Amino acid sequence: MDTKTLQRIANAYWETYCEIFPALVKFDCPTIKINNRFTKCAGRNLTEDNLIELGGKFIAQFPDNMLTVILPHEIAHQIDYNLNGWYTRKPHHGRDWQIIMHKIGLPADPYHSMELK
Repeated sequence: MDTKTLQRIANAYWETYCEIFPALVKFDCPTIKINNRFTKCAGRNLTEDNLIELGGKFIAQFPDNMLTVILPHEIAHQIDYNLNGWYTRKPHHGRDWQIIMHKIGLPADPYHSMELK
């Protein structure tokens, strides 16, 4: 799966999430990049840069999980940042993020259980 396809999928999620969280319409969807160096972390969100990196090796082995769980998980971090900002010592998998995950219809699991072969 290439970056262009991932970006198109992220944009579709973003449009849906803008309906759930109307204040998001003033923000752009995060840019999606593939990082082939990830071996433990399946994805990360660089909130201030509005950038999500997804592990290329995880995409190759677990494409469905990466699209239906990890990508929305990382987008939820960006939503949390866009709507609530960061304040002193805010936990990245804290209450605000958990609420967002539930509103988008996913469990608020902070970690994945995928292991690369």
